[in-house]
Amino acid sequence: MPGERVLKQKKEAVSGLAARIKKAKTIALINLSALPDSLLQSMRKKLRGKAEIVIAKNALISRAFEQAGKGKELLPHMTGPTALVFTDMNPFELFREFKRSTKQMAAKPGQTAPSDIVVPEGETTLPPGPALSELKNAKIDARIQAGKIVVARDSIVAEKGQKITHAAAKALQTLGIRPFEVGIDSPAIIEAGIVYRKSVLDVDEKQLAADIAAAASAAFNLSVEIAYVTKDNIVVLLGKAHRQAKGLGVEAKIFDSGVIEDLLAQGQRSASAIKTALPETPSPTAEATPTGEQPAEAKTE
Repeated sequence: MPGERVLKQKKEAVSGLAARIKKAKTIALINLSALPDSLLQSMRKKLRGKAEIVIAKNALISRAFEQAGKGKELLPHMTGPTALVFTDMNPFELFREFKRSTKQMAAKPGQTAPSDIVVPEGETTLPPGPALSELKNAKIDARIQAGKIVVARDSIVAEKGQKITHAAAKALQTLGIRPFEVGIDSPAIIEAGIVYRKSVLDVDEKQLAADIAAAASAAFNLSVEIAYVTKDNIVVLLGKAHRQAKGLGVEAKIFDSGVIEDLLAQGQRSASAIKTALPETPSPTAEATPTGEQPAEAKTE
């Protein structure tokens, strides 16, 4: 009977999902709401050989989690049509692939503007004609100059939170402006019983690298300051110890081959300082010559 056949198919689908759930190291959710099919297929192709994407009804997914005894922690994060991703990749690696999949999409009438949608001032490639009326209908300050349509000033066609009108959507499409960024929305990923939410997985890689570098530098400086010897700081610590030992030898006037040059240089500087501080002594010749008279050897015969 048809009813029994459908029930059998559902049971087989649940069993198949449960088998995948048991086998997978990592399981991710993909929210299919407003996700273009082209983007989903592109992600399938990109992850081929590394992950499997399976689309199923939420009720079947819930039963499969229960049958597998694994993954039920993801149920609270399923808020709409859902696909499951089964992989051995770690959650951060997988989410990074999702994040890189974003693409710009054209606006559709009725969509909510995520921010102010602005048509910038400047020349377009559009020739005079019906396009001018389309732009003006969308409240774009468009004019004809030198045989082309130009936007005289920045024009807002939809403010943040507003619904996009049919005229605005058509004008943006005519101008080739794609204001919506669409990507794979993964609200949660589970690995080894730990659920990683999007807020945790969405890491700024550049900032993370900078933070790690700063932490490594601070740790290195601390290890040198407290003289905690490691293979990474041993050269710096030996150099520091050598400078301190040499400074002590000079201060204590210890005559050693390592400091003798510094001691001699120090003595020379002291002698020069003393010489500079003493008053100049007149030469004997200058003292024997009466004022106003020339020395004997300087008189004319």
